[in-house]
Order: sequence, then structure tokens, then C-alpha cells
Amino acid sequence: MDRQRIASVMAVATTLAMASVVSAGQAPEGWAVPRTADGHPDLQGIWANDSATPFQRPETLGDRATLTDEELAAMQAYTVAYDQAGGDAVFGDTPFLRALASLEAPEPDSGDRPAARPSTRSYNQFWMIDRWFDNRTSLVVDPPTGRLPARTAAAEARAERQRAQRNAPGSDGRLTLGQEVAIVDPAIRCRGGGTLLSGRGYNSNYQIFQSATHVAVQIEMHHDTRLIPIGDAVPTETGPATALGNSRGRWEGDTLVVDTTNLSRGASGSTTDVRITERFTRVGPEMLQYEYTLDDPSTWTQPWTARMFLRPAPGTGVIYEFACHEGNYAIEHALRNERYLDAQGR
Repeated sequence: MDRQRIASVMAVATTLAMASVVSAGQAPEGWAVPRTADGHPDLQGIWANDSATPFQRPETLGDRATLTDEELAAMQAYTVAYDQAGGDAVFGDTPFLRALASLEAPEPDSGDRPAARPSTRSYNQFWMIDRWFDNRTSLVVDPPTGRLPARTAAAEARAERQRAQRNAPGSDGRLTLGQEVAIVDPAIRCRGGGTLLSGRGYNSNYQIFQSATHVAVQIEMHHDTRLIPIGDAVPTETGPATALGNSRGRWEGDTLVVDTTNLSRGASGSTTDVRITERFTRVGPEMLQYEYTLDDPSTWTQPWTARMFLRPAPGTGVIYEFACHEGNYAIEHALRNERYLDAQGR
């Protein structure tokens, strides 16, 4: 058996083991929640969110909240083979959707190793973390459909205005210089990713520090750090709004509940009036359950909740500082120069 097949078998075995834990929602027999000196659950460590479960349930799955063990194993094996074939990196929900499609429409000429997309000299899969599957079909757990609730008329109108502003071409039928700069300018592109620990598979490590009075969460993407005081009071909207908002935590049994308001940019398409409620619960020796609920009547017709499971981050146990701008301080001048050369036919 060659290395690739060994890797495939090991990955499938790991997947099924993880799926049984996630499906049951129960801690291993004999395991007790680790606790800090003040008696609360110990949430500390570097946690990775590398789930391949899609954010919303694919419409083709209808009301199916879970996959069968056979489907799960086949999808994981397909993904391992695809990754080993090389080609461009895949992000977001793509690993799951691609593997799901393979169940009903296998690639006829692929054999055991599906062909990867040809490289476009962007990132390739070699540099990407291995995504892990469980048997769930969506991260969204409420509504039970596994999909976001309907947006309000005001939210639809707001989204349309934003699309028109973002896509309006210049007089020559292309994006204006300002629009191009907005896409690549580090001052805009490298802003923090926001409050939620929802990034998956790409700079998606989170380090939690904990004391009796505060919890700090270091977010790898854009190197943000949230400082959350622990107390009974809900957050008050005082001071200027910020990208990370105003958070306050409290313990409900063994679950840390964090309420956040006063966000300067909203979250997941919401307005700045959104209220976010997060729940952190240790559910196993190597598993942290993370839930978040977004409530914004100006955007959605009802609140919605997503649930994910974080595992200890693989590798060195260190989060290195995230560098986004890569020295691109003169991007506007570079774009202006290319436009000049293009106009000269060069």
C-alpha cells in the first residue's frame, strides 16, 4: 500500500472517529471538564477551525441534517485524493461541495485520483491545512433548514446598493482606479476580520487566554485580539463603535456566554445594530464547541445560529503574527502605471 492510499485510509478512519463524537454530542466516557483555579471550565489553548462542513446546507440535500457513514467516508477519500493531485487551493465550502457532487456524478476518467484544477500560479493545495469532515450538512443549526432565514426588504435593498456601488464600471467599461485600489489596497483589504471565530481552513487558528475576570481571544487572521470582561451585566453601547464591538461574558453552568454589540461594520451582512451571542463549551478532551447567534431585525426575519467544533491546532503550538500588506504601500501608483502602459498599447 503506497503512502497516498495509507493517508487516505488514515484520514477516513479519523473522520469516522470524529463523526461519532460530533454526532453523539457526548463527552468520552470517564472524561471530566478541565477547570481553572476558580472552578470554571478551562478553555485555554490554540484551537483550529478546519471544518469542511458548509456554512449553509446545500439545497440538493433538502432536509437532511446528516450524512451516512458511507457517504462521509467516500467524500473524505475523494478529498484526500483530490488534494494529492495538486493544482489550485480550494477555500470555504468548496471541499464539501466538490466531494458531494462526486457522489452522484463521479469523474469518468479520474479513477481513484480526481483531476485537480490546473494551477493559475495562485496558492496551491500544498500550502493549505487539511480540512476535516463530520457528518453534518451545515454549520447553521437554526433555522432547522440549515440555511439562513429570509432577509428583510430593507436588507435586500441595501445589498443591491452595495453591489451596484462595488461593480459600477468606469467610463472605459472597466473598474475605476479607485475601485481597483479598494480591492487591493492594504489599508482596506487588511482590516480585521471581525468578532466571530468563523473562519475555516485558512489562518483559522484562535488562542484563548483565561483568568477569573477576563477572557482574551487572539485571532490569527489579521492578528486581532478580543479582550472580554467576565461579569453578569450585558454589554452597554458606550464609546465609539469598533470592528470587534463591545463584549461581555458570563458563565451559564459550564458554558461561557459572550454578548457583543456596538460593532462598527456589523457581521455576516448585518447592520451595525446586530447583537451577537457566542457560546463556548468544552465537550471533549480535544474538542471545543463554539456557537454564535446573530439577531438583527433590520437584516433577517428571525435570529439564526451556527455551531462548529474546534480542535487543538496542529503544528508548533504557536500563532505567528499575520502579515497582510506584504509591503504593498504603493499599490495605487503601480495600478496607475499599468493603466498608462495599457493606454499606450504596451
